Amino acid sequence: MLESLDAHASGTGASPTDVLVLGAGVSGLAAAARLTQAGCTVRVLEARDRIGGRVLTLRGEGWPVPVELGAEFVQGRVSVLFKLAEQGGLPVVELNGSRVQSHAGQLARFDGRFPGLEEILSQLPELGAEEDQSFAQFLATCCADESLADARDLARTWVETYDAADPDRLSVRSLLRERRAEREIAADRAFRLVTGYDAVPKALHQGIAAERGRVELETIATEVRWSPGAVSVEASDSRGAVRGSFTARRLVVALPLGVLQAPPTEPFAIRFTPPLAQKDAALRGLEMGHVVKLVFAFKERFWERLFPDEVGFLIASDEPLQGWWTGYPVYAPVLVGWAGGPAADAFAGLATEQRLDRALDSLGRTLRVGRAEIDREIVTCSTHDWAADPFARGAYSYVRVGGIEAQAALASPVENTLFFAGEATELDGLQATVHGALAAGQRAADEVLQGLKAESVR
Repeated sequence: MLESLDAHASGTGASPTDVLVLGAGVSGLAAAARLTQAGCTVRVLEARDRIGGRVLTLRGEGWPVPVELGAEFVQGRVSVLFKLAEQGGLPVVELNGSRVQSHAGQLARFDGRFPGLEEILSQLPELGAEEDQSFAQFLATCCADESLADARDLARTWVETYDAADPDRLSVRSLLRERRAEREIAADRAFRLVTGYDAVPKALHQGIAAERGRVELETIATEVRWSPGAVSVEASDSRGAVRGSFTARRLVVALPLGVLQAPPTEPFAIRFTPPLAQKDAALRGLEMGHVVKLVFAFKERFWERLFPDEVGFLIASDEPLQGWWTGYPVYAPVLVGWAGGPAADAFAGLATEQRLDRALDSLGRTLRVGRAEIDREIVTCSTHDWAADPFARGAYSYVRVGGIEAQAALASPVENTLFFAGEATELDGLQATVHGALAAGQRAADEVLQGLKAESVR
């Protein structure tokens, strides 16, 4: 069923639209909220039947607490996202459980992200403006000593799993920038939203001024026709039926990188007329990481029998599913499995049953628990392959070797008419995060407002 959402379920009539926003994920909603609060009339076009984009919270039968198939953590206490949670009264808990590594048949507790990882990352070179190399090249040249073999393997696993990146493609310069940004927001501390991550897009949606903002669900943008100061977006629904044309003076493109990179001939891809040739190099300089996420609810927290204290994270670098975490400090019988980067590719194309089956086999080997025992404990489960999602086409972005300027090029406005948001356009090293998406949406909105102001004084 086609649906329109006003900020507070009130009609907007047929008044002219100042700004169209493509995408009702965190970045698009942040842009819309900022624009309507500044007095602009805004219409947000969202392809899905819900808001939130890559935030996907599950509730209901079998799930003792909200669980996340998309974004899950709030990194750092000084990010714009943490401030939004504070201002909105969204309760958070800090993640402080112990971390366990499963490697070569052994389970061992460790402190930090990975044993030896910080030592390796501290050697990341301060490359010159014209220099770059892949993370794989860095490991091969700077960490070749055999005494570092285990730490080197774990560093590669970290990049593949949590950056969802291919080490042969990931830019070392971008990784350096990312680490600096993480230090600035104290990202070594992480938090979970107790009531579910979908509270974030809901809060942003509530921030859209009711009389000036409107969200159109199940509205798939297929073509953007534009000229300086004028935009027309053609849209259809998921069955291909025409939804009509939407016009405005400005457009904020808050679509995932993977959607922008999709060839126009593919289903649910978008075409710009005239084409945006100036964005081609930027799109080639970025990559969309692959993540498959799996969530399981059990009768009890059976894994606690294996460890003397509360476990938060479990790393299994030699397994198909390399990352697991519990709900701790929320005591719920839930485990989340994560495959990122090349590890996620091994799950691509599998039927849901096969994917879940392979994950449980991997969990059994990781915990040294028989599969029959695990099966007796299962209550319910679910999974999502973000690369197979046509409205995401991947989990989040990373910078390819030599592409350090690509994010700025992608974010750059076109003719004071087209503006770009989304985590892939975040400029300070916080791409691939919800706080980066939030900041990018606010930045794009500010650029629109500056452009409108400049136009009004001519």
